[in-house]
Amino acid sequence: MKIILTTGLFLSLVMGAGYALYAGDNVANTKHNLSASGTGSYKTVSTTEICIFCHTPHGGSTTAPLWNRINPAGPYNMYNSPTLDSPIAWSPQGISLVCLSCHDGTVAFDALLNKPGSGGGSPSGWEWQINNHIPAYPPGSYIGTDLSDDHPISIDYPGADQETNDFRWAKDPYAANTIRLFNVSTGAPANQVECASCHNPHDGTYPPLLRASNSNSELCLACHKK
Repeated sequence: MKIILTTGLFLSLVMGAGYALYAGDNVANTKHNLSASGTGSYKTVSTTEICIFCHTPHGGSTTAPLWNRINPAGPYNMYNSPTLDSPIAWSPQGISLVCLSCHDGTVAFDALLNKPGSGGGSPSGWEWQINNHIPAYPPGSYIGTDLSDDHPISIDYPGADQETNDFRWAKDPYAANTIRLFNVSTGAPANQVECASCHNPHDGTYPPLLRASNSNSELCLACHKK
């Protein structure tokens, strides 16, 4: 009973914070499974735990629900343009920052707050599949700290409250299989465009971890009127 209650509490905390894991999601079959059971070429042989690379049931960071990673320090060069309809943050915020804790390349994959199992403390000396160390990022996964050539993040979505000339109204900013908008502090539905607006870290149905198909630019056109 204690195990069931603890697991239920863990899931309710994660889902209640706005980062729900939907029934169709299966992180085990995505490249985010860095455990020994992972299907990708970038994984450790030191643990079979899958969720540990992002989440921990105890002693996690408040950056994201039960977050288990060390946050990157930056600094970042953010996207900017005179045609932007909304001001952009000086640095990545909220859920985008936790994505960059892996994808900007400044923090090791195994830079965790807590070890797998019941042990606390950051693991070190893990054995990785390629040459016993963390391999170089494959093309597309390494973003770096220069975000000036990437889609803007940590920015207000102009169509959050109403239809505009350029943007569609996000009537349901947090429905499954569509674009999502976030609250910077809580991750709950709001009006911010973040990495997870277009990407679902728990589901690889639409590569590369997209929230919906981008066939005929469908994902892009969910926001942009073109």
